[in-house]
Amino acid sequence: MTKRPEPYSATVMAILAVAFCAWALLTLPIQGAAVLVVASVLAWIGWLAFSYARPVKSRKVIAIYLCAVGFQLIHMAEEYTGGFPHEIVELFDSPRDWPEKEFLLVFVFGFGALYFFAGAGALYRIRVANFFLWWYALGAGLLNGIAHFVFPIIKGGYFPGLYTAGGHFIMSGLLIYCLIKENRQLKAAEQAAQPLPVR
Repeated sequence: MTKRPEPYSATVMAILAVAFCAWALLTLPIQGAAVLVVASVLAWIGWLAFSYARPVKSRKVIAIYLCAVGFQLIHMAEEYTGGFPHEIVELFDSPRDWPEKEFLLVFVFGFGALYFFAGAGALYRIRVANFFLWWYALGAGLLNGIAHFVFPIIKGGYFPGLYTAGGHFIMSGLLIYCLIKENRQLKAAEQAAQPLPVR
């Protein structure tokens, strides 16, 4: 019989995600905040479904994640040089401003550091660290990539982040595939190691 994992990490992460979503909805342009809220929900669901009971063990998966994070920084460099915070405010005629300094501190430096700390934690199979693997895969990667193809359609021209958006699909698709495959392999190994029932 498989031992159920402790529930505390999931509860703590849910509380932190709700707090982050509330902050985003109250301070950022609503369209940008909506992407972050959906990303948080998707990441939490993916994490619980595939990596919570069986945290990632493969260094290959963690290496792919770290490469994806490195790509995310390249993508955010394109956003920054193109004035993404200002452009999204203008695109949706938002009544809320998005200061460039806040964008840099929270989403480039803050999340950038958090992503790398999570990579280190994933090496030691820390459950909470695995949440951020799914945050990139489904949120910062896949969902963000989709949004960056939608924004230019709404604007009718280039929107900051478009040129590197395709890379998000490649990196997030590869990471999602590897995370699901890893879960299946760990589950199969776990079942193979269980003793046969005595009759």
